[in-house]
Amino acid sequence: MKNSVMLLFLVCCNVTFSQVGKLYLKNSKLIIGKENTYVYEPPKGVKIPEDAKVRVVYNNNFDFSGGGATLIKKANGYEFSLQVPDSIRYFVAAIVNGTKVIDNNKNTGYDMFLKSSSSTEMGKCIVERITLMRYANDLLASKLNLKLDSSPKSILGEYNKLYAKYPMMKDDKSYEYYLYQKEPFEKEKTKGEMLAFAKKCEKKNSEEYLLMASRLYGNLKMTDEKTQLENQITAKFPKGNFESSKFFFDFANHPDKTESYILESLNFYTTTFKDNTRFRDNFYVSLLKIYLENKDFQKLEHYEKIVSDKNIAPSLYNDYAWNLSGQDLVTPSKDIVYAEKISKRSLDIIANMQKESYFPEDLQGNFNMYADTYALILYKLSRFEEAFQYQDKINELGGLDTGGKERYAGMMEKVKGLEVTKKYIETELANGVDSRVLLTQLEEIYKKSNLPIAEFNKIKEKAVGAANAKNNAALVEKYGSTQAIDFNLKNLDGKDVKLSDYKGKVVVLDFWATWCGPCKASFPSMQELVTKYKGKDVEFLFVNTWERGKENSETVKKVETFINDKKYSFNVVFDFDDTITAKYKVGGIPTKILIDKKGTILSDNASEQNLMNLIDEQLSL
Repeated sequence: MKNSVMLLFLVCCNVTFSQVGKLYLKNSKLIIGKENTYVYEPPKGVKIPEDAKVRVVYNNNFDFSGGGATLIKKANGYEFSLQVPDSIRYFVAAIVNGTKVIDNNKNTGYDMFLKSSSSTEMGKCIVERITLMRYANDLLASKLNLKLDSSPKSILGEYNKLYAKYPMMKDDKSYEYYLYQKEPFEKEKTKGEMLAFAKKCEKKNSEEYLLMASRLYGNLKMTDEKTQLENQITAKFPKGNFESSKFFFDFANHPDKTESYILESLNFYTTTFKDNTRFRDNFYVSLLKIYLENKDFQKLEHYEKIVSDKNIAPSLYNDYAWNLSGQDLVTPSKDIVYAEKISKRSLDIIANMQKESYFPEDLQGNFNMYADTYALILYKLSRFEEAFQYQDKINELGGLDTGGKERYAGMMEKVKGLEVTKKYIETELANGVDSRVLLTQLEEIYKKSNLPIAEFNKIKEKAVGAANAKNNAALVEKYGSTQAIDFNLKNLDGKDVKLSDYKGKVVVLDFWATWCGPCKASFPSMQELVTKYKGKDVEFLFVNTWERGKENSETVKKVETFINDKKYSFNVVFDFDDTITAKYKVGGIPTKILIDKKGTILSDNASEQNLMNLIDEQLSL
C-alpha cells in the first residue's frame, strides 16, 4: 500500500508541474543510501544525442561539481542510475550535451520529489524546491537554462501556496525565512507572527529552534529576550552550533594567524565540536596562505589533498601568482620565478579536476582564468611564444575579457608582428571593445609602421564614441542615470566624507573588504595610481563594505591594522550597513567605479591599467 501512495504522489507532482516529458523512479520506492534507477521519457519531437547526460541539482550540490549520470537507451525512453545524499528530498533535472541544454521541460526543469509518502514529507520536498530557487537560481539559469522567478514576491507566493496546501509546514524551520521574506510587504502583521513563532520555537527546546527564536527576537529588537536565550543556549549546548559559530567567528577575525595558532585552533575546534564539515576548510585556507608565503611545497601538497573543496588551493595559488605578476604587461613583477611555479601548479590542479569531473566544462572558466595568469607570467619571463600559445587558446574558446584581450594583443605583437596585431586590435575595437590600452597600442603600431596618424585618429574617434554610447546605455539601464549617487560616510579618522564635495575632481570608488583576496591583490597597483596622481585633480575613495565584524568599531580597528601594516596611503571610508554598496548595485568585490569632474559615472568595471588611461584622458580635457 505504501508503494501505491508513493507512486500516486509522484504522478500528482508530474501533473502539478505540467512536465512535457516524464522523469520518474523506475521502482516506486526510493532506496535510501543506494543507487536508484530513474526513467526519462523525452517529449515528442525532441532528439536526444548519443552522448547526452542527465544533470541534476539538489540543495547541497550548488557548486555543480557532480549530480549527473549517463542516459541509457531503452524501449520506452531512457534510464539512468544515480545516488544522492541520504538527506535529499528533491532534485531538479535537465538533459544536457556538454554545455548545450537539450531538454529542460520548457525552461522549468524536471522536478523529482523523492520522499513524498505523507503530506508532511511532501511539504518538506516542496520546501527544498523553493530553497533551491532562492539560493541557486543564477546557477540553475546558467547551467540548466531554467527561467525560474526568484524575486522576493515570487518566492513569497511559493511559500503561500505551500502553507495553503500543507498548513502543518508553518511549524517547520522554513517558516522563519518565510517571515523574513514577508516582513517588507506586511511589516506590522508580520511582527506579531514573528513573535508567535519565536515563542513556539522556544517550546521545542532544541538548539536549532532556540537559535531561530533568538534571531527572531533580534529582528524584533527584543534585546533582553535575545541575550537571555543565547545564554540559555550556551549553558544547555556548550558544544553546539552556537558556540561553534562563536569560536569560528573569533578565529576568522584574529589579526595574527600564525601556523601554531591555526593548528591549535583547528585541533580545539574539531575535538570540541566534533565538526567535520567544510568549516574546517577555513582553517586549511589560512594554513595554505602561510605555506605559500614560506614556499613550503611539502605542506602545500598535504593540505591540497585534505581540503574538501578542491577549488580552494588552485584559486589561492592563482590569486597569489596574479599579485606577483604585476597584473598587466607593463607593471613590474615580483619573484616571477616563484610566481611561474605556483601558477603552473594551479593550472595542473584544475586540469586534473577537469579529467575527474563528470562535467569538465564547468571548470573551463577557471582554467581560462588561471591560464591567463600563467601566460602573463611567461611573458614577463620573456617566454613569448609559450605565453602567446596559452592566450591564443583562451581566445579561441572565447574566454578573454577586456584585460585578457589587452594582454593577448601585447603578446601577439611580440610573436606575430605589427600587421597581424593591427588587424586584431582594429577588429576588436570595431566590435565594441572599450579599451584605451588597445587604442594606445594601436597608435604606437601606426607610428612604428609609418602609417597616417589621421587614419588612426578616425578609428579612435569612432571606437571611443561607440564604446561611450554603449557604456552609457548600460549605466543608465543599471542605475537609472549616469549621475553618481551622493553619500556621506565616515573615514578612518572619523571625519565625514561627502562624494559631492569632490565635484571638479575625477573620483575613483574602490569597493573592498579585508577578507577579499582579489581586492587585496589589486591594492599594490592601486597604491601606484594613488601615488601617481597625488596633488592632481583625482581622489581615490576606498569604500569598505561587507565586513564580518560584530561592531562598527571592530571593523574600523581591523581595517586600520590592515592599512597601516601594508603602509597604504588610502582614504578609506566605511559603508557599515552596506547601503551605498547596494545603491551602486555592487554584485562582487573588488568593484572600481570612475566618476568624472561633473559627477558623472564613466565606468564601473575598469581594470587598473585601463583606469589609468581613463583618468589621463579626463585630466587632459
